Amino acid sequence: MQTSNKVKRRTLLKGALAASAAGLAPFNILKAGPSPNSKLNIACIGVGGRGSAVAGGMAGTDNIVALCDVHESWHKAAIAKQPRLQGIKLWKDYREMFDKVGKEIDAVMIATPEHARFSIAMSAIRQGKHVYAEKPLCHTVNEIRLLAEEAAKNPAIVTQMGNQGHSSESAAQINDWVDAGTIGQVREVVAFSRKNYWIDKPLVQGSDVPDDLDWNLYLNRADEIPFSESYMNREWIRYRHFSGSVGDMGGHTLDAGYYSLGLTAPTSVRADVVAPATPWSMPRAGVVTWEFPARGDKPPVTMKYYLGTDIEFPRPKHLDPDQKMIDAGSFLVGEHGSIQAGSHSQGARLLPKSLRDATQNVSASAFRCKASNHSANWTLACKGEDKAMSSFDYAGPLSEVVVLGNIALIHPGTTLKWDAAKMEITNHEAANKSLFMRRIDPRDHLNWY
Repeated sequence: MQTSNKVKRRTLLKGALAASAAGLAPFNILKAGPSPNSKLNIACIGVGGRGSAVAGGMAGTDNIVALCDVHESWHKAAIAKQPRLQGIKLWKDYREMFDKVGKEIDAVMIATPEHARFSIAMSAIRQGKHVYAEKPLCHTVNEIRLLAEEAAKNPAIVTQMGNQGHSSESAAQINDWVDAGTIGQVREVVAFSRKNYWIDKPLVQGSDVPDDLDWNLYLNRADEIPFSESYMNREWIRYRHFSGSVGDMGGHTLDAGYYSLGLTAPTSVRADVVAPATPWSMPRAGVVTWEFPARGDKPPVTMKYYLGTDIEFPRPKHLDPDQKMIDAGSFLVGEHGSIQAGSHSQGARLLPKSLRDATQNVSASAFRCKASNHSANWTLACKGEDKAMSSFDYAGPLSEVVVLGNIALIHPGTTLKWDAAKMEITNHEAANKSLFMRRIDPRDHLNWY
């Protein structure tokens, strides 16, 4: 993404949102046509954990017509307390599902492990289906870039990434304060999360694949590796073959600063770690630092993410002396004060108290969506009744920032220079060939998309 001579993306977004609010697209943009009672027909793929909760919520307003998961018993345990999802046919292979019932599907929700999201989302978009995908969008920078480009070719298709705080009133309030200059120019963003993603135990070898799990479908286009029980029960999130430690919470905690400041592509990323990563996992803890360029009259921004266990969190500037330090969230540090946001942009507040007390009501300049939550924002947008807040044109660049952080964590101690236009790390050959940059040996001959 070029950053020079570029109008601040958030300003463009606001204009687009305002325009769409005045003249929303008709419901019949759906390839499959409108469903009875103006309800979407949604297929949910990856419903063995987080996906079951998202699907259950969507079932309250729309029709869930198909479920898909490669691990049947894991799926059944997840929906045991989701009565709205019971009795719906379960598919194992999303390609077969699309072949058999694709004409009945308007939209797709994807909550698989991140290594599989790219091919499923690409397949859905190419079939003219709206897409909601969890965060980060993909496992590699290359996949993110390709997916965002494909979505841009199909403007009638509504896309959304599942960083749910992005649609909140609190996120809009943060934008209002930044726009009004309440804290002055912002040159620093500091984010925190104490979640633990590392593992130092060796992989369990010689595991038998469960009878109800299709390991080939689980791998999707990811490089071929043997099955291990170590990956089961959401433990995949600790293994770099499937995931990275920055994305799970970074898609939330970094969003407040990235969105409100209109950040684009960073010029560099660096990680400093407590101890190096194991060959299969991520470091136990570290500090990731991105440098972002100036945007028009807005100054450059340094963004830091303190991540993991056994790491000291510095006390942010402007935090009131009697206020406890947070375990997850972010601070936008300005000239005159700071904005504190929770892990999902919730609970926005001005710091210090003296600034909070002195600040009168600030006019609402940021767009507010109609929906009461993020997934409902997407479904309403699919019907032409709202505008998707975290569409792939926004979520793609944010996901690239996240994945670059993963690359830095496994190549720590060096400032990696990023050329976004060429999609290259220009000063570190090994980092530029990282698994997180692009799949080393993707199994694309199996026609995943």
